[in-house]
Amino acid sequence: MCGIVAYKGKEGCSDILLSCIKNLEYRGYDSIGMALAADKSNSIEIRKDVGPIDLVDEKLNFTSMQGNKGIAHTRWATTGSVTKENSHPHFSSDQKVYVVHNGIIENYQELRKELTDLGITLNSETDSEVIPQFIAIFVKEGSSLIDAIRKTILKIKGSFAIVGMHEDEEGIFFARKESPLVIGMKETSDGSGEKEFFAASDVPAFLSYTNEVYYIEDNEYGIIKEDIVFRDIIDNKIIKKEIQHINWDIDQAKKGEYAHFMLKEIHEQKNTIVKSIQQPSSLVEEVSDILKNAFGIFFVGCGTSYHAAVSASYVFTHVAKRHVNVTIASEFRNYKDYLTDKTVVVAISQSGETADLIDAIKTAKEKGSKVVSIVNVMGSTITRMSDKNIMMNAGPEICVLSTKSYTSQLAILLLLAHAIVDKEEKAKELIRKAGEEVTKIIDNNFLLLEKIAEKIKEENSMFLIGRDLAYPSALEGALKIKEVSYIHAEGFPGGELKHGTIALIEKGTPCIVLTTEATRDMIISNASEIKVRGGYMIGINSKENEVYDEFIKIGELGHANPIAMIIPIQILAYHLALKRGCNPDKPRNLAKSVTVK
Repeated sequence: MCGIVAYKGKEGCSDILLSCIKNLEYRGYDSIGMALAADKSNSIEIRKDVGPIDLVDEKLNFTSMQGNKGIAHTRWATTGSVTKENSHPHFSSDQKVYVVHNGIIENYQELRKELTDLGITLNSETDSEVIPQFIAIFVKEGSSLIDAIRKTILKIKGSFAIVGMHEDEEGIFFARKESPLVIGMKETSDGSGEKEFFAASDVPAFLSYTNEVYYIEDNEYGIIKEDIVFRDIIDNKIIKKEIQHINWDIDQAKKGEYAHFMLKEIHEQKNTIVKSIQQPSSLVEEVSDILKNAFGIFFVGCGTSYHAAVSASYVFTHVAKRHVNVTIASEFRNYKDYLTDKTVVVAISQSGETADLIDAIKTAKEKGSKVVSIVNVMGSTITRMSDKNIMMNAGPEICVLSTKSYTSQLAILLLLAHAIVDKEEKAKELIRKAGEEVTKIIDNNFLLLEKIAEKIKEENSMFLIGRDLAYPSALEGALKIKEVSYIHAEGFPGGELKHGTIALIEKGTPCIVLTTEATRDMIISNASEIKVRGGYMIGINSKENEVYDEFIKIGELGHANPIAMIIPIQILAYHLALKRGCNPDKPRNLAKSVTVK
């Protein structure tokens, strides 16, 4: 989950490192640290502290640091509390080896004990600190740096993306297992033929400098000097890699005129919904054939992606007459014995690096099942593991909360459901209408939703109800509200109201009622039960009703209703965050790419 950056190139690189790590603050923002050196330097300078990047930089002045190589890190705390000592980079007791790390070392307690038994005093509570300590030990025992790195990695159980430096050695070393790491490269602008190198946990870190990248696979490591040497951790053989070109535009990763990335990305849905279905016809045909011929289909995702899967399972039932199993990725292993080589798993992820989903794909692969992924990041781990990939085409999503990736997922899954029964053009027309409707919803309701947020900002709890396709929209809407405003929100089917939840309704309790044409009578009946008990009713519907205290009008779009009805809730969640003094781009305790299980 943490943000990792490394750079090797020209002197005075601290400004480059700072620029890159700021681009990854959405991955971790408990603390910030940086270490710089010159190649074969006699000293590495390190500065780090707790807090957001700008405040820590104001205190420590990172850009005054000197060197032609360095590492930087924004932390999302896992092992060890949020303290300066637990922030990265971590270093060995001889202050020779400096490392930043993302992931979880599962056997860290055992390794920490081994180190203390050797008389080494540890400076932090973290699992990460064991990495530089063991590298330094192996070097002291006579191993080369590359061998010391490998020996250390082989001691570790768990996941890791590592970059680091040794005070007496050239270059920057790296390693990766089950946690994202990508290397960027560019030739210097002076025509000398020399190169600048970047390493990061996500491409947007260095996208303003280069879009030429090498993707590092699991169990690979190496050292960057004048060039890069990639090696396999298991057999230590050198690996040849081809450089890849990223087609994202750097402007897509900037806020531009918007106050927050969340707001920008909500507005971008006017275009990203339609872009998501701009897929090669041959790819849509291939994937729809795979689904037609499957004996057992699983949609698998986490959080927002899971909600898109639930919604799509209804569409597949209604449109394609296909039964789909929907599973939260972390629980997918329980279905292992049901999988065969005829099973198809549709893996859904914005980042393509979701640890639980990667585990689910490995489970599917063990049984010979085919994997189709719906992902936003080309070259991510999940795309490289899958048999077929459908890209969301949403551009970089920087806000921790998923907004535009959710509606892109819905659109792609809607397209696939129709393609199975040769109605692809009908789906495309419906999705284009949904894109137009999103524009209307934002333009017509933005200020109204701000007023509603003002009225309910002090509430501690709220409910969202829906039936049929509106039910998974209620789940996703509740997630958006609690993620960003910290108000407890619960989404559930309208029919379940009487089975316990109605006991929680009291005067003034906000309730968002999501309504489709097909479910209007039933859900209005459920809403009335809340209304008579004092609930404050917010209707999202194509028609007004007397049961609503507030009404947000959306067009009726049939199977594309979920695309439209989530937009007002995203906007409401955004306004609630601001009204309650929360940063909508950086909600507490959350990070964008969940790379730990």
